[in-house]
Amino acid sequence: MIDKNFLSLDLESAQPSGTIIQVGACIGNLKSGEILEEYSAFIHTDEILSDFIIKLTGIKQEDVNNGIHLYQAYLRLISMFEHWNCQNRGCVLSWGGGDTQDLKNQLGLKDYNNKPEPNTWYFGRRWIDVKTLFVAHQWANEQKHQAGLAKALTKLGLQFDGRKHDALDDARNTFLIFRELIKRMSNEL
Repeated sequence: MIDKNFLSLDLESAQPSGTIIQVGACIGNLKSGEILEEYSAFIHTDEILSDFIIKLTGIKQEDVNNGIHLYQAYLRLISMFEHWNCQNRGCVLSWGGGDTQDLKNQLGLKDYNNKPEPNTWYFGRRWIDVKTLFVAHQWANEQKHQAGLAKALTKLGLQFDGRKHDALDDARNTFLIFRELIKRMSNEL
């Protein structure tokens, strides 16, 4: 298996606005499976969180009232990505396809130009959607493919680590699924 580091990203959002209220990320090494660094931040918003979101995520109103600006979290992601020499830009992992686009859109960033300049998107136009990879794996093995993050782990013989709908825990579990799928693909070749 290749000895590369990947950044896995997850976001939690208020509803129905979709405003980002938590950023979670981890850097994992594909070969060893080691989690090299983790990051979680509550994002400041003046929006009042719904009871549904508070119950689902465990994020409290005071967490977002005292949170940091989204751009600060973005700069931390860039720092992590560069420090650990992560796999090519565009190889950010996410469960589903929307988190990187939501982050870019809410920051109001335009396409990248190889430098983390203000108003420029750093991570490229692509990401690795681990959920789609999982669905393809299930189809290839003629197994049921509908599953959320926790159920996908179970179907792969893994256990969910942490609390569901916590951005950091979801990012970590997304990396674990990605690593397991890559291991299975490399063994099948």
